[in-house]
Amino acid sequence: MAEPFRGIYCIAYTPFATTGELLWDDFGNVCDWIARAGAHGLVWPVMASEFTVIAFPERVRGMRLVVDAVAGRVPVVIGVHDTSQAGAVALTEAAAEAGADAVIAMPPWATKLGSPELIKAYYRAIADVAQRPVWVQNVGGGLGSSLSAEFVVELCREIDWVQYLKEEKAPQGHSVSEVIEMGEPAVKGVFSGSPLNWIIPEHARGVSGCLPGCYIADVDARIWNLLEEGRKEEARRIHNAKLVLENAMRAIPYPQAAKEVLKMRGIISAAAARGPKTVTLDQYDRADIEEALAIVEPFFIAPG
Repeated sequence: MAEPFRGIYCIAYTPFATTGELLWDDFGNVCDWIARAGAHGLVWPVMASEFTVIAFPERVRGMRLVVDAVAGRVPVVIGVHDTSQAGAVALTEAAAEAGADAVIAMPPWATKLGSPELIKAYYRAIADVAQRPVWVQNVGGGLGSSLSAEFVVELCREIDWVQYLKEEKAPQGHSVSEVIEMGEPAVKGVFSGSPLNWIIPEHARGVSGCLPGCYIADVDARIWNLLEEGRKEEARRIHNAKLVLENAMRAIPYPQAAKEVLKMRGIISAAAARGPKTVTLDQYDRADIEEALAIVEPFFIAPG
């Protein structure tokens, strides 16, 4: 891409049947929805996509479907993280062949790499194959490696094509600022994670965008566009309405809650997850989410 990546890069969820099959038609609908909704880019598969339970052949097939479904309307960033460097390289080869605009990877999560040099070698191998922008996904907790700001900047400075950061280690706002304030030209952009929880102060901090799930991609894109236009009060008003929905969704395990919203909006046919146990919404769950959706609905841009 000639222009720097910027804006709301929505994460595509991976739709599954209750029996575990990946619903490919639904997945195509999700990808099309992200482009129609006004998002500025699409990302798949990362944590919200349940990438740890998607088989290698499914990931390769999904890459091709994403690129075909989006058809150039927005940039596509493909997740190539794996449990090994060799696996990540193979996924990067597939992403490049599929026509991804960029790739994103966290360091291996099952057995962590034991030294900074091994992590650099991992990203160097990905970049050598990708020959397109590489995003570093920096996560804390069980899956993440909690890379320091200094180390992320080193990666971008020392490895061609490593250019972008998705920063989501806590405290997220301070973590994005640590990198931004270093002012390193090799870092082309710093993005945040979460469903835009702190996007208003993060925008003030200078983030290039955010990577939320796609269940209300149209609303998220609208909030970002308003912030870019300097219309903070209006962005805050819509963000407050969005938080009512986010609170209602917390009653259901993630990412099933997000899939339930996509199902209610007619984008997918089933809201099952491969990872956590699927929860059946009762009448109280459904009523609360439907009431919260009604509060956000006036800010929808796209049908669905």
